[in-house]
Parts: sequence; structure tokens; C-alpha cells
Amino acid sequence: MTKNIYSQKISETLYGFIILLTSIALTLHFYLGISLNDLMYPLADAYINTDGRMTIAYFKMILSGEWSFYDIPSSVFLSAPFEFQAYDFPLPMFSVWLYIKLLSLFTSDSIIVFNLFYISTYFLNAFVMYIVLRKLRINFFLAIAIAYLFTFLPFHYFRLGHIFYTGYFFIPLWIYYLLLLSNKKPLFFKKSMEDDKYSFDCSKKNLGIIFVLILSSTWNFYYTFFFAFLIFFTLLSSYMYHKNRYHIYSALLFFSFILSPFILNMLPYKIYENTYGKNLNIAQRNPIEAEIYGLKIVQLVFPVTNHHDRKIAGFKEGYSESTLLDNESRDSTLGFIATLGFLILIFVVFFQSYFSKTLARLSQLNLFALLLSTVGGFGVVFAYLVTPQIRAYNRISVFIAALAFIAIALIINKVVKKSRHKKILVILLSLSIAAFGIWDQLPSGAKMGTWENSKSEFVSDKKFVTYIENSFNRENNVKIAQFPYMPYPENGPINQMRDYEQVYGYLHSNHLRWSYGAIKGRDADYWYKDLSMKSIDLQVKTLEEAGFSGLVINRNGYADNAQEIEKSLMELLHITPIISDNKQLAFFKLTPRGHTIIMPPVFNGFYEWEGEAGTFRWAGDNANILWINNEDKPKEEKISFEMGSLIPRGITVKLNGKIIDNFSITPGVPSPHSYTLILTPGRNSIEFITPESSVTPGGLDTRNLSFSIANFHTGQNHND
Repeated sequence: MTKNIYSQKISETLYGFIILLTSIALTLHFYLGISLNDLMYPLADAYINTDGRMTIAYFKMILSGEWSFYDIPSSVFLSAPFEFQAYDFPLPMFSVWLYIKLLSLFTSDSIIVFNLFYISTYFLNAFVMYIVLRKLRINFFLAIAIAYLFTFLPFHYFRLGHIFYTGYFFIPLWIYYLLLLSNKKPLFFKKSMEDDKYSFDCSKKNLGIIFVLILSSTWNFYYTFFFAFLIFFTLLSSYMYHKNRYHIYSALLFFSFILSPFILNMLPYKIYENTYGKNLNIAQRNPIEAEIYGLKIVQLVFPVTNHHDRKIAGFKEGYSESTLLDNESRDSTLGFIATLGFLILIFVVFFQSYFSKTLARLSQLNLFALLLSTVGGFGVVFAYLVTPQIRAYNRISVFIAALAFIAIALIINKVVKKSRHKKILVILLSLSIAAFGIWDQLPSGAKMGTWENSKSEFVSDKKFVTYIENSFNRENNVKIAQFPYMPYPENGPINQMRDYEQVYGYLHSNHLRWSYGAIKGRDADYWYKDLSMKSIDLQVKTLEEAGFSGLVINRNGYADNAQEIEKSLMELLHITPIISDNKQLAFFKLTPRGHTIIMPPVFNGFYEWEGEAGTFRWAGDNANILWINNEDKPKEEKISFEMGSLIPRGITVKLNGKIIDNFSITPGVPSPHSYTLILTPGRNSIEFITPESSVTPGGLDTRNLSFSIANFHTGQNHND
């Protein structure tokens, strides 16, 4: 009997998957316009989308084997003549990298794998939601309809550029686990009938939950962060309801299983930061950004942008044009069906005694998610008091969508059960919900197939880079410089050149080393900034002495379409450049003359220069200046600067661990200093040690400031 029931459940699940698989595939093809031919090119605007292009580069690093999926994003083909290592821009998403590695078993083409990743999330999101709904005893057909709408949330469609947010399939499972965590019986413990004592429950179900928690913890750090807060809320509410310390133990185990793998994934980044100092030029968030990118209830319940109905579309457009905060939060739209579920949960939270325990718990989670993420909510408090690194609280909308869809499914399921003709009714209702929901949720003109402007740029770039690579007979260690200089990451556009646009070279070659990818605030960044301040003839000479064989000009990065710099290069090199088909890129061949890299001083643990390089900058904690002596003997270097501080501060200056000066700084009084340094061959470090803690200026400036350096000069006039 048990085997028959089990077999029946397996069959039902397979039938459900087949129906969802077919429905989603048909929608992707006929509604969103994705065909097999589109897999050869980046979907939609992924290639011309700033984040999308860099994400494809991450895929290539993993597929090529340069970046082990369990390690740090790295490549020898970026940031030439240095190497690309993204320690300062953490991406603790081990499970995502592992999934990409699994997809690479079918093809080594990074474009195809990128597309397969995105398309597969439509199926995964629906499959997991279907399983959770069936666990909650939702009708077979209704579960399919709701799961189908869940995967076609507007959020999914609009987030191709942020592809790692499109796989939100763990969220329904997490919500189901939180419901289990709230039950009267502590989740991970069982009570002995003999001595009335609790012991750990090693059941298959619990082991499965532990496995999912560990695996999902490093899928998306935003989702993990939101889930951790919901666990915390469940811990408090469960204890208040049941007064059993084993509910606390269960919740704490949840925390450990979800946070421990994440912490381990972050460990290499933190070790690097501790060794080389915190990079204050990357991803420095202001707490007020948690307010700017917070969740807006109005965006949840208002219709999708470019709705099929013209009047509704006009209504949404009018709001978007007049609101003061129109940003990525517009993607949080739930759609009409999920909005009903959301409003029901808001109602239920005030009248919990009249509804089932499951609905009551869902309403509590929904309310807590709102309080955490809404504009001016507790997320902003967290940003100011703990850390501002999590800022886009609107991304919790997928959790709210999952809660809302589960709620509406429970309500409809209960109503239909009371009907005499429930089988026919539920089929008709499910079909109607799915048909209306997909029309309501996806915008008019939605298209995920290859966009023509994206495809033409992709084809032009590929042909151009292939020509360059072939001109060097596919030799290894050929270095190509890319102008104008754009550091990584989050630089923003330069004229018409989009952020991350310069990664085109890496995407389309296999042997060439490209200059793009210099990490802000690190060695390569300082070298290129120093290079960019020189005259064009000295820039070419420096590049050739460093071993560069070519230079590509991206005309989008110049206000005059690069006419002046190209004219200077043609006169200097006496050659005519090779031009890409779309007239955006121009290639000049150089003559490499060595491998000499003369480094300017590198300021570790400092904020950016304020104004011209060398004028003024603040330091954070553990700041130091790195000097590299390329000669095989000690050399002399003279430096001078002024120091300042917001509070009275003692300073000890060390060169390679040896004290060279001790002094105190008085606030508002410049403290001038000059030294003649004897630099040993290789790396030399000037440390500034202070016993006083860094301070925050207050107001909108939330930086932790230790001391300032102004009017910085060296014997060789290197100012950056």
C-alpha cells in the first residue's frame, strides 16, 4: 500500500514536471521569442548590458579552467601586464560556479552556457515551487498554474543583466522549511517516549534539509542575507509560541547550516584583505543607498512596466515619470494574481485567529520582510548601524512573491474543495489563472531572443578580435592595450563607452592578453592611471617597453570619437589602423621592446584622490604606501607630503618594518614631512601606524577616516 502511494506521488510529480516543461518551453519560444539559433549569441541585450557582458566573462573564466569554481575570479588574460584577481570584489557564490561547471559538461562555449543558465532557471524556479505547493497539499493543476506564474515574474524577465538573481528556486523551499521550523515539534529534535528527553533527529528528511541549506547558502548572497533575517524572526516567534528551547536550537542549527558555508566562501577574500589591506576604492556603499534602493509597496502592487493594456501602461508610466525613486525597484512588480495573495497576507496578519496556522505564519513572514526591506525600514537601520554593503533591499520582492503565490494557492485550494464540481472547476480556474497571469506579468513586446543591435555589436567585435589574434598567429603572451583606460569594477560610463564594455577582447580571444580588468586601488590601476597622464608618445613608448604588441582605441570612450588620438598615433607610428565593422574599434600594431614595468607608488587602504592626483586624499585603517624598486640594487627616493587628522592623533612611520619617524597631528594644523627613502630591490612598504581609531565625519559622509595626505610629491614626480 505504501509503495503504491509512493509510486503514485512519483508519477504525479513527473506528470507535473512534464506539463511545466512543455508550458515553459512553449512560452519561451512563442512568447519570448527564444529559438535554438539564439543560443549562439547572448540573449536579448546581455552583450550590450553593462553587467551582462562582465558576467559572460565570469562564465568564460570558469569554462576555460582559469578560475576554479571553488576559488577567486581570476585570469592571466585580463589586466595585462599584470593578472586579474578579483579579491577586492567578493563573489561568494560557490553553488552558482559549481552549477556553471556542470553546464559546461555539455559545451565549452561560454555564450551558450550563459544562455542555458538563464533559460534553465525558468524550469528550476517552477519545478521547486510546484514541489513545495504539492507538499502543502495544493491541487495538482492549481500547483502547476501557480508555479508557472512564479517563474515568469517580471523580476525574472528584467534581470538578465543580473543573471545570478534569476535563479530564485531555493526561496520556496526556504519558506517551506521556515514553516516546518515553526511547527509544534522542534524540527531537528525528537522526544523520547521513555525518558521524555530530546535528541537529535537524524531522519532522511532532516538530512535532506541540511544538504539543501548548505548547498543554497552560497547561491546568492543577497538571498542568503534575507533568509538569515527570516530565520531570526522565526526563531523569536517559535519560542514565543512554544516556549521550548529546542525550537531555539533548531533555528540556531538553521543559522549554522546557512551561514557557515557562506563564511567559508568569504574566507579567501578576507585573508587577502588582511594581508594587503582593505581596498577603499571598491564597492564603498553609503547607508543612504539602502533607502534609495529599498522596496516600495507601490511598485509591488502596481502593474508591470509596458503592460499590454494601454491604459494600465500609461498609468504606470505616469507614476514612473513623477516618482522621486525610480530605479531597479520597478522590477519588483508582483502581477495581479500575486498582488491578491500579498493583500490577503496583509489582511490575515491582523486576523490570524480566523485563518489556518500556515496562512498566519506566511502573513508574519510577509510582514517582517516588508518591515525589513521597505523604504525607511529596518534595512536602513541595519545599513547605518551594522553594514551598508547590502543596499538593494527591493530584491526581497522574490521572497514576497513566493509568499503571496503560496497564500493565494492555499485560499483557492480551500474554496475549490467545497465545490461539487471541483475537478472541472479547478482545471478551468487553473487555466484561466495561468493565461491571465502570463498576459498580466510579462510586458508588451517582451523578447528574450537575440536583439539585433546586440547581435551586430557581438559579431563585429568577434570578427575584429579574431583578426587581431590571427595576425599574431595565435601566439601566447601577446599583450594588447585598450584605450581609454577603464578600471574594474563599477567605473561607470566614459562618454559613450559603457561600463565593462572593454571586456570584449577577452570574450572573443583565447591567446591574447588584454589590459582591461585592472582592479581599482591596486597595482595595475596605479600603473595605468600613471600611464594615462603622460603624453601619447610616452604612453606608446611605455607600452612597448612593457611588452605590448598592440593598442586598441574604443571610439565610444572619446568625446571627439577618438579623432585626435588616432591622428596622433598615425603620425607617431606611421601606420593606418584596422577598423572594426561597426566603426567603434581601431587597432594599431606596436613593437614590443622588453618587459619593463616602472611602478608609481601604490596607496593601499586609502580613499580616492580628491581633485588632481597628489592633491588630497583620506586614509582608512591600516593604510600603507607600496613602492616597487625594479633595480637589482637599493635606490634613493625622496618624498614629501602634509598630513592631517580630524582628531589628535599619534603617527609612527615605518619603512619595511623599521621606524623612521614618530610625531603627533593636531586637528586643523597641517603636518609637513619629507623623507629620503632607501628602497631595497623589490617591494617596499611605508606603514602609517596610529593608536587612535578612525572616525566618521558624520552627515552623509560615512567613511571611516584615519588621517589625510596632501601635496604628495616624489623625486620622480609620480603623483598617483
